[in-house]
Amino acid sequence: MAGAELIGKEELAQIQELFSGEKTTLYRYAPGNYKAREFEEKFAAYMGVKYAHAVSSGTAAIHCALAAAGVGPGDEVITTAWTFIAPVEAAAALGAVPVPVEIDETYHLDPAEVEKAITPKTKAVVAIPMWAAPKMDEIAEICERRGVTLIEDAAQSLGATYKGRKLGTIGKVGSFSFDAGKTLHVGEGGMVITDDKDIYDRVAEFSDHGHMHLPGLLRGKDPRRAKGLNYRLSEVTAAIGVAQLAKIDYILSKARENKYKIKDRISHLSNLTMRPFTDEAGAQGDTLIFKVRDPKAALEFEAHLMEHGFGTKILPEAIDWHYAAVWGHLLKAYDRYRDANLEELWPKTGQLLQSSICLNIPVLMDDATIDKLVAAIISGAEKIG
Repeated sequence: MAGAELIGKEELAQIQELFSGEKTTLYRYAPGNYKAREFEEKFAAYMGVKYAHAVSSGTAAIHCALAAAGVGPGDEVITTAWTFIAPVEAAAALGAVPVPVEIDETYHLDPAEVEKAITPKTKAVVAIPMWAAPKMDEIAEICERRGVTLIEDAAQSLGATYKGRKLGTIGKVGSFSFDAGKTLHVGEGGMVITDDKDIYDRVAEFSDHGHMHLPGLLRGKDPRRAKGLNYRLSEVTAAIGVAQLAKIDYILSKARENKYKIKDRISHLSNLTMRPFTDEAGAQGDTLIFKVRDPKAALEFEAHLMEHGFGTKILPEAIDWHYAAVWGHLLKAYDRYRDANLEELWPKTGQLLQSSICLNIPVLMDDATIDKLVAAIISGAEKIG
């Protein structure tokens, strides 16, 4: 998937360059080579922001972003009921109360639901653009007017734009993931970006046990102003990231090309409702989502695709990791959810997700495979009626 398909000699060359230096180190705060800093600088330039800080995973990235924004015990963090569970885990780890809200027809945060969920305890709204753009203008306006910090966990949307602005740059702070299912793949890794120097400093501190990284001080004498964890990214991993980032334009262009080769040939199917976009031209193109009649039809469609050698991406294959109604192991710890039927809290979200199919769009997808997938989709649509 995406960058994971393209791991090769360029990544190896960056690792070899790291170890060819006179003072190779795998620890960025000691003297030596710094692939992590190079990765950060090039990522910041690509995103058009002042600061980028590399960390060990996408989960670490959103944890650092929330901590740097001042989220703490008793605060409420509004996010979407449709997301990978990591942002909710991160808010919980900081002692905050996760507040998932319903999605709208774009499969993203419904601005009206965000507005309704804000209380005096709301510290942040985490917008999570799953493969496209939420109604970011409306969400940003609500956060600005209500005095709430907007955070973008754009782990699934690196390279996507909304009305010409890169996703991850619209909020006060943005986070990204570089695991095997994301646009770039480094094994495990993440990045936090911002234009706010204080946020950047606090992210760096939280990711390194609270070290303030004051110049001229030995590490053992470096002070702390807040607690932290060890979320540092290794130099070897960062070296892979440098090589992967150089491929991002190719990754995005090929994914978009392949997406439309498929979408244009199935758009006529009347019983498949293509996911609407606020800005489809800005989507990175690595997924294709459509809605079918009902949850039963979605499962039948998934089984049909599997019979023809194609899996789905999250919907419905991994919905349990991406839908708040099945997170009782986490949400039931909070009074507001303890006695609730979680399925009844987000009915619109549940109906939409459970009735949807999401297809992964590889970068290295030849025309013969595309033909086979299109044929499977068409016959699947005929099968479910």
